[in-house]
Amino acid sequence: MRSNSRKANADSRKAIVALLLVVVFGFSGAAMAQQHSFDEVASGLKHPDAQTRLRAIQILKDADYPEAAVPIAAVLGDADDRVQLAAIDAERSLFTSRAVPRKKKIGFVIEVRTVAGGESAAAGQLTLKPRAIPPQVLAGLAGALRDRTPGVRSEAMNLAGLLGSVACAPKARSQPDVPAVDDACTQIGNALVDNINSREAQLRRGAMQAIGQIRYANAVQALSDQFSYYQQGPDATAALEGLAGIGHPMSVSIFEDLLNHSNAGLRRLAVEGLARSGQREVLPRLQQLGQSDRAAEVLLALHYANVRLGNMENSLQTLLASLATPSQRPVALRYVLDLSTSHAPQLAGALKDPSVDVRRLAADAIGFSRNPAVIPALEAAAKDSDPDVAAAARNAIARLKL
Repeated sequence: MRSNSRKANADSRKAIVALLLVVVFGFSGAAMAQQHSFDEVASGLKHPDAQTRLRAIQILKDADYPEAAVPIAAVLGDADDRVQLAAIDAERSLFTSRAVPRKKKIGFVIEVRTVAGGESAAAGQLTLKPRAIPPQVLAGLAGALRDRTPGVRSEAMNLAGLLGSVACAPKARSQPDVPAVDDACTQIGNALVDNINSREAQLRRGAMQAIGQIRYANAVQALSDQFSYYQQGPDATAALEGLAGIGHPMSVSIFEDLLNHSNAGLRRLAVEGLARSGQREVLPRLQQLGQSDRAAEVLLALHYANVRLGNMENSLQTLLASLATPSQRPVALRYVLDLSTSHAPQLAGALKDPSVDVRRLAADAIGFSRNPAVIPALEAAAKDSDPDVAAAARNAIARLKL
């Protein structure tokens, strides 16, 4: 039944593409009958006329045809900025189910995020459709990250951070084309490191934050140098966000020095970095901080650290319960998503929580766990009386079956 449904969906998308061919390109019914409508449109991506390439991108984007991601990736390095930006936008549309909250811009360049920027990244991750991300798309974005135009690099950076946070995660290695994915992720990481040296302040800050999203360990020294140079201000904060996302053991001393900082956001990032470092010997210091710190975001980070470092107690339940509180939800969501790959069975218990928000977000997070053992629990949640919870569970199942 599933294969028949997939064939019907594919045929439907081909019909949409065929109809658009008639409207935009004027292809005849005979051409449609040849069943090469997708190939016909894709061939437009190689046309010497930029307007034709733009029309082809728009058609493939509107048809939402998953197989279009690879041919569109080929024009991410187009000589025309308009084509590149349209291709990035099309790829974003193919992989996200709704508009991702965008960073504020000044001209062509991204505005720096606040220290809470990682939370918007977590919200963006939930918009991802249950679709495999081809390595060609990642490689194409890596190329766009080296483009001469800041606006192209900015848009590519935004999407590379979003897709890379899933495709380049350490445990995202179930695909048959793992070497190609690894190579593309390395290309993205290296391109982001190059952007750290950009003269555009907002671009280099965005690059440091995106490095934290994809957790590119080879960037630790570059980020450490930036943090050491700036010490404070937006650039130092962006460097710390990148370092905290990676959580490399060589950064532990930086994180420990910030545990008593007057800025709660920086203390939170320091705790996150220590949690991801895997160094259990920092637990006593974190427990001491928990006795004196009163900032809600820092306390949530300490619960996250407890779970990551194996001192779970009630911390995981506290994080899940925080999903029901709007003021705490953004930070808690980041942590629950991050813990899904290691604690999916425990998170599955939240699918029966009294709070609709907790059930919905737990289902969303479990979908990124890469643990098929939780599918039965999700199948039960797919019958939830709340339609949003049921939809989240169905999407999670689809993601786990990729």
